[in-house]
Amino acid sequence: MAAIPVVFVGLGPIGRSTLACALARRGLRIVGACDANPALAGKRLSELVAGAPKNVRVVAEVAAFRGLARGTVALVCTSSQLKSAAATFRALLMKGLHVVSSCEELVFPFRRSPRLARELDLLARRKKVALLGTGVNPGFVLDLLPAALTGPCLTVTAIRAHRVVDAALRRGPLQRKVGAGKSVAQFSAEAAAGTLGHVGLPESAELLCAALGFGRPSISEELKPVVATRPIETPFVRVEPGQVAGIDHRLVAVAKKGRVELHLEMYLGAESPRDEVEIDGEPNMRARLEGGTPGDLATVAALLNAAAAMGAAAPGLRTVLDGPFPLCRALS
Repeated sequence: MAAIPVVFVGLGPIGRSTLACALARRGLRIVGACDANPALAGKRLSELVAGAPKNVRVVAEVAAFRGLARGTVALVCTSSQLKSAAATFRALLMKGLHVVSSCEELVFPFRRSPRLARELDLLARRKKVALLGTGVNPGFVLDLLPAALTGPCLTVTAIRAHRVVDAALRRGPLQRKVGAGKSVAQFSAEAAAGTLGHVGLPESAELLCAALGFGRPSISEELKPVVATRPIETPFVRVEPGQVAGIDHRLVAVAKKGRVELHLEMYLGAESPRDEVEIDGEPNMRARLEGGTPGDLATVAALLNAAAAMGAAAPGLRTVLDGPFPLCRALS
């Protein structure tokens, strides 16, 4: 089977890690790279990631991609917000590329941005390609995993999922996104403005409710800071006692036929990292992943596994529950 041509859009920490891991996948062939950072434009990809093709140079915009074969997959690691990434998605879809992205809002955009979601869906269908948002949270722990656990159930009335993450072990941008090192007052102001905190809990809840036939939910959320009681230092930030170490984010989604509760604790120094799912149904189901799903590495894996499956996906805006499921297949 011929290798799938792939291009990378966004060469931040996740983008570069995904690219580095793609080099070990014989089923993928790297044919392009793009990043808006002017300092990267024109560089050989091998200057950024050891072992990358020397003949591939970084371009500053998607429009500069030329001569890409049918079936090419674009791996997009840019923004968490759909509206910020939409122009990139449009440009890639117009070129006839499948798109897999770590954009959190793309995992289930139909409530937050219904018009934009419909527009991208129609464009992808017209171009006979697929567009997919995936990752770990959202994309696996709080949506795909709980949904899969309902497979042996006759009935389901409620799902509760809890994820605890030690953010000290994660990349710098994530540590800053959860407010590490800020004062409580700064945290409160930025959280109220929507510029701080994790993106994706409503998307996971909406996806679960839609997939399980619960109906359109009413969603309430609570985002609180976790305050450090001791000094914590990482390569990216130093947190003093009394400063914010991260977030405690809770969501409740109540629909006509079921209820979803999601709880995310993501802060520096979190004890007992884990992922837990509880399903009330017939029978009840309980699952616990000790240590939790390693967010950065698992996001890379989710992107690469999805890229390999995009050729079998139906055209349009897809979700991780639409299938085919991006399994980790043995490397050739």
